[in-house]
Amino acid sequence: MNIKQALKEKNKLAKKITDLMDRTNRYNSVEEGAVRSYDPKASLEESLKMVEDLVTLKTNIHKANAEVYEKIFRMSEYKSFVKYLKGLNCSEGNVSTYRYGEGNTRKMTTVITEVERDQMVEKYENYIDSIQSELDSHNATTNI
Repeated sequence: MNIKQALKEKNKLAKKITDLMDRTNRYNSVEEGAVRSYDPKASLEESLKMVEDLVTLKTNIHKANAEVYEKIFRMSEYKSFVKYLKGLNCSEGNVSTYRYGEGNTRKMTTVITEVERDQMVEKYENYIDSIQSELDSHNATTNI
């Protein structure tokens, strides 16, 4: 199985575990005399077996990704950086604000202009796309 397939399997296992835990909770305590559709102990035991499978799968994915961790971390940090840039206030000139029903106009100046900010966002989004392509290739060709 390649990493791409393993990641899909990891997500399926995690969802199944969550569903089994929810089922355990839902059927553990019921009104006396009510029919339980599922056995909470069996659901809990099944979820624990799946947890072991998930741990093994995550460990194998982790080992297989060792050579690309720098790319994974770089992409993550660039995504955070782009998110920050997109929220960067680049207001210039006369800016009107309203608080508590009162209007106020302030003259604003900036160091990083909106155009510069947008260029940086585009640059780092292109880096992110490039790294993602490399990781997609790695995930499709690396077996665990």
